[in-house]
Amino acid sequence: MKILVLAPTISNQFYSRIIKGIQSVAEESGYHIMLAVTNASRDAELEYIEMLQRKLVDGIIFLHSTLSAQELSEFAASWPMVLANEIVKDAEIPLVTIDNQKAAYEATRFLIDNGHRTVALASAGDLYYSSTLRRQGYIDALSDSGIPYDPNLVTNEGFSFNAGRRSAEQMLQWSKLPDAVFAVADSVAIGMTSVFHQNGIEVGKDISIIGFDNNQIAEYYIPSITTVSQPQLDIGQKAMELLMNKLEDLSCENRHIVLPHRIEIRTSVKLLKSEA
Repeated sequence: MKILVLAPTISNQFYSRIIKGIQSVAEESGYHIMLAVTNASRDAELEYIEMLQRKLVDGIIFLHSTLSAQELSEFAASWPMVLANEIVKDAEIPLVTIDNQKAAYEATRFLIDNGHRTVALASAGDLYYSSTLRRQGYIDALSDSGIPYDPNLVTNEGFSFNAGRRSAEQMLQWSKLPDAVFAVADSVAIGMTSVFHQNGIEVGKDISIIGFDNNQIAEYYIPSITTVSQPQLDIGQKAMELLMNKLEDLSCENRHIVLPHRIEIRTSVKLLKSEA
């Protein structure tokens, strides 16, 4: 049996580890994985769904979808489909993810609890629902810490390395740099770090940055990036298990699995309390 995995891009290392998790479970059970890149195109997704309807593949795992909740729900009612990682709000479809809002809250509180009072957000706006949830977690953490939310401390450039560079360039134009930045992806955190370094600003000393995902490069970059670690392999493995359930019985429950995350502490965040 053939399983189609739809990714919005292959340039993000985060997706490759989820795919590895999918593949590990699939191979053990005699399934074959096919990967397609949609470039976040609705038309591309619909073409691949047509392949499923024509029985050229047996099921689909979406790592991201541009389709509406209603569309996904209707397709998933008739064909084996699963969402892995990226939520489509209110879609009736099996799902594996983390609690993005809680993770962002904890990342922001980690900065605040270590003495950082002016915390900026390098966001992706509402590009994905996860970025919306991460922004809300950031706002909630500020509120619970008695710090007013200031939209002027938010950039909305996207999830990429270049988005991080653009965010840092914006912050360099501000009257004063923030104490710290919560970046919605490791690629953003690394892009920001490169720009700050080029401008003589030392991340982990002059400014703190925390990322999101725990991609491998975050560990080996200099400085190493403190980040929210997502269980990427587990997300892929659980997604494949959910799809196999649907392949066996399409009418089975649309389970929503929320996996745990953790803060991976490295050197990009200055731990002010440790110096007290």
